[in-house]
Amino acid sequence: MRFIPTRQVEVVAPPAATKASRVRGVDVARGLALLGMIAAHTLPLTAGDQPTLVGRLVNGPAAALFGVLAGLSVALLTGRRRVETDTARQHARRLAVRGLAIGTIGLALGQAELSSIDVILTYYGVLFVLAVPLVLLSTRVLAGLGAALVVVAPVTNHLLRAQLPPTELLDPSFTMLVTDPGGLLTTLLFTGAYPVWPWLAYLCVGIAVGRLRLDRTRTAAALALGGAALATVAAISSALLLQVAGGLGQVLTTTGLDPEEVASLFVEGPNGVTPATSWWWLAVSLPHSSTPFDLARTIGTSLAVLGLALLLDRLVARLADRTPGRVLGAIRAPLAAAGSMTLTFYVLHVVVTGLAPGTDPWVLFGVQAVGALAAGMAWQRFLGRGPLEAGVARLVDAVAPAPSKTSAPTTSRRVGAGLASAVAIGALLVAVTAGAGVALAFPSTGAPASTSAESEASEDESADAGTAEDTGTTGTAEPGATGDAAEDPAADAGGTDADSADAGESADTGTDSGDDG
Repeated sequence: MRFIPTRQVEVVAPPAATKASRVRGVDVARGLALLGMIAAHTLPLTAGDQPTLVGRLVNGPAAALFGVLAGLSVALLTGRRRVETDTARQHARRLAVRGLAIGTIGLALGQAELSSIDVILTYYGVLFVLAVPLVLLSTRVLAGLGAALVVVAPVTNHLLRAQLPPTELLDPSFTMLVTDPGGLLTTLLFTGAYPVWPWLAYLCVGIAVGRLRLDRTRTAAALALGGAALATVAAISSALLLQVAGGLGQVLTTTGLDPEEVASLFVEGPNGVTPATSWWWLAVSLPHSSTPFDLARTIGTSLAVLGLALLLDRLVARLADRTPGRVLGAIRAPLAAAGSMTLTFYVLHVVVTGLAPGTDPWVLFGVQAVGALAAGMAWQRFLGRGPLEAGVARLVDAVAPAPSKTSAPTTSRRVGAGLASAVAIGALLVAVTAGAGVALAFPSTGAPASTSAESEASEDESADAGTAEDTGTTGTAEPGATGDAAEDPAADAGGTDADSADAGESADTGTDSGDDG
């Protein structure tokens, strides 16, 4: 007996991802990175010969979080999947234009010399340009490359810096671009406050994570637990090498630096890279040292923060109809709003901090933090995307229109996947090698580097007592990445803003986090 249906069954396709849909947890992570960066640039990071609680929490991790989120933004901008050859040119142009726009803003802030903050935006712009070959790689290859760079980049960077004359750490600016382009390239790639070559590890990890199902509780929990475990293992391993294996003694006896300066380095952290006087420097996990253990530790803390922010998302969704859910949603809203326009708020932070050098640190932090949260809520509710985020997005769309929506990769498209990966990695290595060649052939014409202790003393004399600086400063300033990715100042961190992925570019994951921060 055969069953014959008498009615047609309507098949309803799942709703397509829209440009308005966002993974709010990503914005929350950006918001936390922004607040961490503001704290790192305004609050005391040390007290005597010990870091303060604020210094332990934000000095280093805030900038690294922006770096990882920069990679995540790149993933969102490229549809959260590997870019295929038929759309590679369009994506390459869009990433390059975005990187140039963000880098130009960074050069302008450096030219203004408003404060001692090391502006991260120029470094961020270079990261976006170098992301062009990375988006052609599969997620597994990206993860493997990121893990390899955690070790390879610091070691090769140490080798290179040992051959370079010491020079003063300068903030990238238009003047430097014109008068010392070789020195500018060296600073951006190898010796600056946020050296791009080691920071590519953050970028690779961020792109790989951005392709995951971020709307799943299992993914969020894995990021939180795995990140915490990685950070713990890196910190313990570094301590064992320094304390048990005798690395600390080797560092202290071969630095060639004054004891006070060495003590300052171990309390505040270096200015982006360590001295190249001993291989044992690679065993430290100091903030802003760009060593294997520093990169591993801060990648871990970044993944843990992102995982917790995504778990908050799931909890708010589950308790949406209950009072606890409404309370958590109210707490999340201002963080997510500020995180959606981190490029704008990072630029404002640099300007305001530079114009108020004598302000009490906690007052300066409170005004900027509360202002960002409140203004972010109001701007997002009534105007939408942040002004700088919107401006960069319009520029990118005008110069390099988004590619049309494409279907899933076919077998024929995958035939050359291995070759494309090899070419992409080769192109990246050629670019970095060329930069190293320029650094060796045209050493910076800047003045000899002063010690960090001398820099701090000079800054303390010119600034009111009580102000503190992070690796974003001549001492140790922290940008935040970050900047957000597409425009994460970067720190995404130091400033970032990642444009939300076009609906047509979004992978069919059920969620899409537009990346405006």
